[in-house]
Amino acid sequence: MKVGHSLILVLVVFSSYAKSFNYTSCDQAKQPKFLSSCCDVQNHDKAIKACRKSLLSNNSSSTSNKETPNLKSDKVALHACIAECSFKTNGFLLTNGSINEELLQKSYQQRYKNDQIMSQLMVKSLKSSLKRAQQLQWMHTKGECNYYPAILLACITEQVYVNCPATKWKNTSDCTAMRKYLIACDDVESNRK
Repeated sequence: MKVGHSLILVLVVFSSYAKSFNYTSCDQAKQPKFLSSCCDVQNHDKAIKACRKSLLSNNSSSTSNKETPNLKSDKVALHACIAECSFKTNGFLLTNGSINEELLQKSYQQRYKNDQIMSQLMVKSLKSSLKRAQQLQWMHTKGECNYYPAILLACITEQVYVNCPATKWKNTSDCTAMRKYLIACDDVESNRK
């Protein structure tokens, strides 16, 4: 798949922690380090925790319907469903499937009201991610969940990570490698368009 390598990668990142990171190309990434371990960004959303618990308890460990993902084993589907649930709970996802951009922006500004640099970075990341996420409309509905909120969150996370303020950045070799990888993949994506 050529479109959205780095966004899909970030979706997968949400579901795994890795001990090391190696990269040679966008197509050959090997389980990158969990992003928040490199950029210390406050992310305490009660809705996400409640959605995760609810989804896992309502999803059986073995599904008979091939169209229904097993959320306990399909981490990408799980995180897409968690994002959709969280966006619905917080009022960010409208009934027509679009995002309430103003409410989401206000939420970020409120969450980071004591950190003006992060507040501005989150808003800037949201605005650029809304444009990028629209390019992946073909992924908006896949299986039972709307993937658009997860794609949007993945893009925001990637933008925050790449532009992480120096005061929040953990300067390790794995973190530096992942940042270089994401920037390189963004460059590859831009050149393909």
